[in-house]
Amino acid sequence: MLLTNTFNANPIKLESLGVLEYFEEINAKGVEIARQASKGRALIFGDISSTGKFLKPMGPIDFEDAVNAYKRQAEVLYNSGVDGFIVETISDIKELKAAVLGIRAVTSDLPLIAHMTFEENSLSVTGTSVKIFATVFEDLDCDVVGINCTLGPDRMLKVFRELSETSTKPLSVEPNAGKPIYSGNRLYYKMDPESFAVYAEDYVDVGVNIIGGCCGTSPEHIRVLRKMIGNRRPVGRDTKFVQALASRTIYKPTNTFVIIGERINPASKKRFQNEIVEGDFTRISNLAKEQEKEGSMAIDINLGIERLLNEGHFRKVIRELDRISSIPLSLDIQMNRHLEVALREYPGRALINSARVTPKSLERKIELLKRYGGMLVLLAMGKDIPKSSRGRVDKILEGVRYLEDNGISRDRIFADPLVLSLGAKNDPAITLETIKLLSGHGIKTTMGLSNLSFGLPDRSVINGAFLSQAIGVGLTSAIMNSKDTFVMNSLKGALYLRGEGLEDRSTIGKYDDPLVEVLLKGDTEELKRLVDEKLKEYDPLTISQEILGKAMEEIGDLYSNGAIYLPHLLLASETSQPVFDYLNSLTPEKRAYKGRVLLATVEGDIHDIGKKIVGTVLKSGGYEVIDIGKDVPTEEIVNAVKVHKPDIVGLSAMMTTTVGKVEEVSKSIKEQHIKVIVIAGGASMSRSLSEEFGCDGYARNASEALELCNNIMERIASSEAAGSDK
Repeated sequence: MLLTNTFNANPIKLESLGVLEYFEEINAKGVEIARQASKGRALIFGDISSTGKFLKPMGPIDFEDAVNAYKRQAEVLYNSGVDGFIVETISDIKELKAAVLGIRAVTSDLPLIAHMTFEENSLSVTGTSVKIFATVFEDLDCDVVGINCTLGPDRMLKVFRELSETSTKPLSVEPNAGKPIYSGNRLYYKMDPESFAVYAEDYVDVGVNIIGGCCGTSPEHIRVLRKMIGNRRPVGRDTKFVQALASRTIYKPTNTFVIIGERINPASKKRFQNEIVEGDFTRISNLAKEQEKEGSMAIDINLGIERLLNEGHFRKVIRELDRISSIPLSLDIQMNRHLEVALREYPGRALINSARVTPKSLERKIELLKRYGGMLVLLAMGKDIPKSSRGRVDKILEGVRYLEDNGISRDRIFADPLVLSLGAKNDPAITLETIKLLSGHGIKTTMGLSNLSFGLPDRSVINGAFLSQAIGVGLTSAIMNSKDTFVMNSLKGALYLRGEGLEDRSTIGKYDDPLVEVLLKGDTEELKRLVDEKLKEYDPLTISQEILGKAMEEIGDLYSNGAIYLPHLLLASETSQPVFDYLNSLTPEKRAYKGRVLLATVEGDIHDIGKKIVGTVLKSGGYEVIDIGKDVPTEEIVNAVKVHKPDIVGLSAMMTTTVGKVEEVSKSIKEQHIKVIVIAGGASMSRSLSEEFGCDGYARNASEALELCNNIMERIASSEAAGSDK
């Protein structure tokens, strides 16, 4: 396979480069040149990559705008005659999903390879694990999944092995040729073709189907790689895919009992309904976090009043729950057009709740499952509810057969045996017998537990007792009130008697500092209330630096240690900023910051995702951050330093062709005798390069940047205290 030189040629990226007018020509020529170079001896795959910006809620790009951008690029590549597509070097699973949907809107016939980029800890920078990637893309319409970039073949092998053990799809891999090294005016990668290719057999042994090279590899690397592998056939993998629900950052397998929180439901709650209609999803966010703490493993989303809502309501609620990094979703959305909006926008693998056993209902749900993936709740009813347990089981088996005939395996199905109101004289024994019979067929079951006790007193006792009985006959999930202590204890006891247990959730979302908990919930109003309480005892500067600042430092540490992920970090930073500004307004004569940092991506480089993450972490650590953007000429950076008078200048260079600009800025600052500390980072930078360029420090990632800035400011403070010149 020969990849076209169209990696950066999507419309959003080309517009940021100022060459959008050449969009079609660049992509068409990329295919033409690759075809000429191949001389008919290789397949030509259209190469597609990131827009360079995060999608909402973490960034400015709408999901549909990203889908359309990828669709436009795929159309040109397809019309130019590519043999297939590869999407690579993407760290945001939502953006990768957008790329796949965009390509598949153009063609469903050509092969499609979908790659994500992971760090050595098997997580993307947005907090998605290899296991979540494999789970979400198991369902989506791509032919091959894989990993590329960031790591060399030695360090990528462990990460790739996880993918091999998790995904059933054919696998692809493209490691880097080690770490980049700068020599004179040239940046190169140290790993020679022989050293690179020696790892090829290791990848073959763990099941790779397609192997190549990313940054730093040359035709010679690929030539030696091919020679090393010879004519070996791919090794067969006996991967047993585990059915699971997943959000962007949270993975919940369904081979253990699944608690689905029921409380996001505005039925009979007029105020809640009005909030939803007005687009206020604060209560939904709070309920999502509460149910996670209580032990729910997924949350049921029922907005009710769907005819009063539009697509924007469903898009916004999915973004809001993604923004707070909620547990996986069960989408109880009845109108198919609204359900499709939610499934498109969701970056994880959801449960669709629910489908009746009728051709109309099943056909639409099958279409959605095939396009967007997920699992399905199947109701034990067609147009009507069968009165007997045997009738309900037969109806479920009819639906399962229909789904299986259309490519949806039974392990993706939860059957709902239907719990009807006891107060209306319905017999719960029918439901229990239905569960027992379905369990004998190996079908997972779930139910709306609280329906049983509707309108009755002592609801907890009734629900808890019935849940215990249902678990005794094989129930594997329940949509229930996880806040009900009696019901939760009944569940634990019943599972214990069945030889199972529940994950200990007692420490989820609990921190010694209440400010940390509020920041991670994204509750700015509550944060301001807590700060106002502190103002009765402390001055604003102390609160900003020693109390709120320390809480944000702890969040930075949690992020550094992998306890929380980028969405949590962005949420905490967004929540804290108005309160920091409020405190600063109370102390106009003093800056309530540790220091001021000016950030810039150097000229010629339009990548700023990493820089923005650094900025977020520094803000979390109590710094005032001035970000002057990307592709900034040296003169503009130097002038900005003179205007803003920062303590520290942070320079970023992602591309190998732009690292020299870091040296140019550093030298210009020193030649003009500007008293400021210069540090550098970015994918193409290294500690040795930083020293060579005359920078005062280097940070490999955002956590190191915060630690470096803290050390610098401590040295500055010590120097000033000693009366020396900064």
